[in-house]
Order: sequence, then C-alpha cells, then structure tokens
Amino acid sequence: MIKKLVISMLLPFTMLAQSGGSSIFSFLDRSMFAGSSSLANTAYLNPTPVGAYALQNPLLLTDTSMHQLEVSYGSLGNGIQTLQSTFGFTIKGRALLLGVQSLSYGEFNATDNWGNSLGTFSAGDMSLSVGTQLLEAYGWKLGSNFKLVSGTYESYQSWALTADLMAMRRFKDAPDVIVMLKNTGFQLSAYSDQRESLPTNFLFAIGDKLKYAPFRWSFVLDEIQRFNQLGYEDPNNTVVDPITGNVTQTKQNIFNRSLRHLSGSIEFLPTQRTHFMLGYSFRRQFEMALPTRRTSGGFSLGTGLYFDKFTLHYANELRSIAGRMNTISLSITI
Repeated sequence: MIKKLVISMLLPFTMLAQSGGSSIFSFLDRSMFAGSSSLANTAYLNPTPVGAYALQNPLLLTDTSMHQLEVSYGSLGNGIQTLQSTFGFTIKGRALLLGVQSLSYGEFNATDNWGNSLGTFSAGDMSLSVGTQLLEAYGWKLGSNFKLVSGTYESYQSWALTADLMAMRRFKDAPDVIVMLKNTGFQLSAYSDQRESLPTNFLFAIGDKLKYAPFRWSFVLDEIQRFNQLGYEDPNNTVVDPITGNVTQTKQNIFNRSLRHLSGSIEFLPTQRTHFMLGYSFRRQFEMALPTRRTSGGFSLGTGLYFDKFTLHYANELRSIAGRMNTISLSITI
C-alpha cells in the first residue's frame, strides 16, 4: 500500500507540471476556469465581465461580475478530474468572490506488504477561498485571497491555510501591471510527522489591449523567488565521447532556466460576444519535452462565447504526447 500511496502523492505534481514536485497543494497555483486555462494561466489583468477570472485576482471584480455562478469541469484522462465553482456577491458594499476547487486523482489499488489486494482508495485535493479588495491608494489597488486547503490520500490527510496578496495598477496610456505573492501560509496538519512547504509564488504580470486592433496580450514572470532554479539536471541526459568513452553530464544553460519563468498569452476579440484565446508556457514545454521527439506541450487554446444571461468557455491544453486537458466552463448571472 505504501508504494501505491507514494505514486498517488507524486502524480498530481507530475501531471500539473510543477518543477521537481517541491511542494504540496501545487494545484493552488492555477485556476481551473477554462478562460484562464486557455490563456496559459496568465489572466491576472483581464478586464472582462466574467467573475471567474477574479479567482486568481479578486481586484478584477466589478459590478457586472456580481451574482455570477461559474462551474468548470476538466478532464486529463486516467481518472484525473478537476471541478471548480465561483460566485461573486457583496456584503455591506464590499465585493467578494467565493471559490471552491476540487481535484480528483482517481482510484488506486491498495495492497499489503506482500502484494495482497486490500481494495481501492481515492486521492484528491480541495480548497475553499474568499477574495476581496482591501484598499486603494495612489492609483494602486490592494487585494487578498484567503484559502482553506485540504488533501486526502487514502487515510492520510493534511490541512493548510494560505493567502494571496496582490497590488494592481491600471494606466491610461501604458500597460497594466500587477505584483502578487501567492500561496503564502502554513500547514495546520501534515500527512506525517514532517511538515512540507506550500507552493509560494512571487510573480509579476503585465498586459494591455492594443489601441487600434482587437487583441489583448499578457506576459507573466512567476516563481521570481526561485529565479534560475526551476530546471533540474537529468541524469539520463549525457554525452559519451566516442573515442575516450568519457561520460559528460549535459547541463541546462541560464537562458533555458530563465525562460521557464515566462508565460504569455494573446486574446483575439473580433466581437463583444466571441473571444479566441491562445497561451504558451515555456516551463511546461521544457518539462514535458522528450529528447527523442518534438512535442507541443506548453500551448493552450480556447474560446469564449458571451450571451445576455450566461457565458461559455472552452480550453484545450496540450500538456504532453500522452494527452490533452479539456475544460469547459459555464457562467450564469443569477
């Protein structure tokens, strides 16, 4: 059973492409909303009327995004499924966004130390969050997002409290910018006696809409606190000298490691009711690449359809040659 448990705990880190699996609850670093997924998780500045974008940045909440109920469902295959729901509302004039995220990693075979079957067990993570704007000063908006997180792997369970803190500014004649510290916090209880680190992420995002063309672009530099540390040395990536037989480890250059911090997206807005999105993550492309075969990992694309009372979003993420992740989202104004 221990072997199966270890595999189940490593699976989410592998499938969600987090470098090295260096922290728990890595799913907190992304939104499961199809609009955000199709933009390679770079939608920190999108000024749209869809409230689900505000799960990553509650400063995006507006009057038009209030009382929207969003439900998103995604599938990666092999029993891995994502589910998300958000709702915007006000309390005493303050806009808030309530969000729920759930990831199911499927069922696994449970065995004893001799390999005898003991049945099956499930594994999954979940978070409950609430976000709002705190204040506005000198043209900057300051906001926060608080999360209660839990993970269950067979009989092992962990709880944590995390928070996102962000500062955003919109400029009239220059691109908008945001600085954010994501997922800072602590474990309330651990899976074992050893407490693990959370996926803290310090990032900077910049984006704007072209003045004379229906395009909006965004770039994100994330994991700045781990700059030049996202790569790893593959022990199988070696070169053998044909004459001497000496084996040399191939190391990643600084350009490769630096690009792993960069993601970008572009959104085509031909009409107010139809949007097309394209995103690219260098880190995902590098981590999902195979030395013997070119892949399209890192690309994501999608579309958004806007109606009077609801919106539909669809995202297709090219994760690796093993498969794609498809996500569909429905937002309804109540």
